[in-house]
Amino acid sequence: MVITSGSIPKVSGQFAMGLGNQVESISTSITADWSWYNKLMGIVSWNLKNNSAFQETAVLYRSGYYFGNAYFPIYIGNGVSTWATQLAPLTNRGTDRNTMPLGIVDFGQGNRIIAFLFTLDPGQTWSVLEGGFTAKSPPSNGALFGAKFEKAGAFCIGYDPKQVTDYDMQTSSSLKGYSPNPSYIKTVEVAISTFAKFVQLFPGDTITDGRCSNQGEVVVQEERNVAPGDIEEVIGNIARVIRSL
Repeated sequence: MVITSGSIPKVSGQFAMGLGNQVESISTSITADWSWYNKLMGIVSWNLKNNSAFQETAVLYRSGYYFGNAYFPIYIGNGVSTWATQLAPLTNRGTDRNTMPLGIVDFGQGNRIIAFLFTLDPGQTWSVLEGGFTAKSPPSNGALFGAKFEKAGAFCIGYDPKQVTDYDMQTSSSLKGYSPNPSYIKTVEVAISTFAKFVQLFPGDTITDGRCSNQGEVVVQEERNVAPGDIEEVIGNIARVIRSL
């Protein structure tokens, strides 16, 4: 389900967390680890559990950046993910079919990115796949950061075109990001733990409040209308890229 790329910018000062298969939990009762789902294909399963008596939301950092910040325009443009319109518990369709929504993550001081939001009910366990790893380069420095609902609203969200051209070069494909760019989108914004470090992969990404100039509203696709596909379609075709962080 996840798109990765060999030309993702390198990030200095990575968190020294998540030794081995374990993921550090910071400001959240959600815990996680990862396991090989298909080592030969480089696919891992992220396995999460909410250990609290309350619904919680978290954002996952691993291998130098936040899960979902790379290639979100392709996720949206090709029906792999949707924009979150509320913080609702993730639907469990099975590890090889699960998806999670994208939303705005606010680090404060005007620093915001797009990333996947993991919202779990009390006691809920949930897993999702990510491709693009190798036995020599598995996930590293994993950390889950707690996030709190900040607001739901309308935003003008644009993406760096390099996100799309980079992906197409790496995969010899011609997938497109959502259009127009930027687009007027209704979604949620969460405030991430103050312990989280701001990392944005593509400097051309933009997020502003309100409508885009001279543009209409983008219809938000509800999660229930997204066809999950199967592992060959979702993982094999979309996420077959070599990671070289």
